[in-house]
Amino acid sequence: MNQSITVSQKTLEAIFDRLEKVTREVKSIRKKLEETEPLYGSEAWWRWAEKKADEDIDKRKVVKFNSVREAVKWLNS
Repeated sequence: MNQSITVSQKTLEAIFDRLEKVTREVKSIRKKLEETEPLYGSEAWWRWAEKKADEDIDKRKVVKFNSVREAVKWLNS
């Protein structure tokens, strides 16, 4: 059983515009969900935390100490 409908070009363009907007919103939501922190202590959390730590190291967002005394001095400054 074949059924067809006729839609104006303007209506079709409006449908595609809305579909494109919904697609962008879904992508944005998925990205936010992927960025959220997994349940603390889970295997997924440990993988996430290690990845974040590696990113911080690559961006040089870390402080390196050669001794405990040096670390304490830095903390007290």
